[in-house]
This record gives sequence, C-alpha cells and structure tokens, in this order.
Amino acid sequence: MERLLRWTLVLLLPATLLTACGLPGPKAVTYTGYYLTCCTQADIDQPWKPGTTVELHWIVESFSRTTVNPTHKAVATAVLTGPYSDVPTLKHASGATHSVKGSVIAMDDRTPPSTTPVTTFLLPPDLPPGYYNLNFKWDFGDGSSADSGSIVRVGTQ
Repeated sequence: MERLLRWTLVLLLPATLLTACGLPGPKAVTYTGYYLTCCTQADIDQPWKPGTTVELHWIVESFSRTTVNPTHKAVATAVLTGPYSDVPTLKHASGATHSVKGSVIAMDDRTPPSTTPVTTFLLPPDLPPGYYNLNFKWDFGDGSSADSGSIVRVGTQ
C-alpha cells in the first residue's frame, strides 16, 4: 500500500507541476493607445494675467500598448499653485497660498479625441503676481497615475 501511494505521488507530482506551470495564461491584447502631453510652449509662455482665461492645448500622442485587462480610462487634471518670488524658491518651497484648478479632461485611451483637448483656467482678478507651479496629473483608473509640471509666471493685470 505504501509503495502504491509513493508511485501515485511520483506520477502525480510532475503532472501537476507541468499542468500548473506549463499552461499559457490569458493572451495579451495589443492596441493603439492615445495619451495627452501638455502643451505647446506658446501655452506656457503666454501672458498669465489675473482676471483672464488661459487655455492649455493638449497634444495627442499615440503608442502601441499591450495589456491583459486595460481600463481604457484616462483623466487629466491641471492645478496652478503659488505664488513664489522666484524660481529657486518655487522649487524648494511648499505651502503655496493660492491654488487655481483647471478644467478636467477625460478620455478613452483607445480613441483619439475628435478635437484638440483644452484645459481652461479662470484666473481670479485678485490672483497675486509671481511664479506658479503648473502641475499635471493623469489618473488611469486602475490605481496608477503619472504627473509632471511646468513653471509659469503670473503678471499684473
């Protein structure tokens, strides 16, 4: 009996390992994905003045993406924080006193936007002049995200 049990284990163990490790997983799907980068240099360099509307024109880019379970959701947000007296202070400081949120862009990464996506900032009339962080964040809907930023100067009206 013990010998029969041993032979059963000897035969079943390799078969179990081969089955568990040797079967292919789900087939990955490759598709063309679209994403946004911000913005033209002219958008960053334009006059940012209190009491005005500023538009950032996103640039649509594409890439080949492979994934097993894509969410296909992407949300881009932009926030302006500051002011700082100069760029070195901005780069080392925290605790901005003013924050202005831009409009949100949402998209499906499988479909290119039909028009150029634009984030709009309505700058308050009392926004103090100075250097501001322009922060961008992309939320991909699956718990992952990416961010980047730029520096803009808000002048006087």
